[in-house]
Amino acid sequence: MTLFKIGQTVRYARTGTVGKIVSISRDGDADYAELDTTGLLYRTDQLTEIAETAHKAKTERNVRKETAEEAAREQAIRESAWLAVDNSCEGGG
Repeated sequence: MTLFKIGQTVRYARTGTVGKIVSISRDGDADYAELDTTGLLYRTDQLTEIAETAHKAKTERNVRKETAEEAAREQAIRESAWLAVDNSCEGGG
């Protein structure tokens, strides 16, 4: 039987996936825990308990801000491409 409880923060070492356990189930001889971050089941013998602060430090990101910054960078690149155009029309023929 598993030693983990629902609500515990764990890490799956093979991929580095971190999340909280939302459910625990048993299939055959193995116990599985579903993580909130992926919705996938992981064998409990492959999970390691971690501190809640480690989980928060890894997951706290401002995705909207990152997306807006990326869009601004791309816009600047598109606009700067026109600075090199001298309005000449050179063909290859």
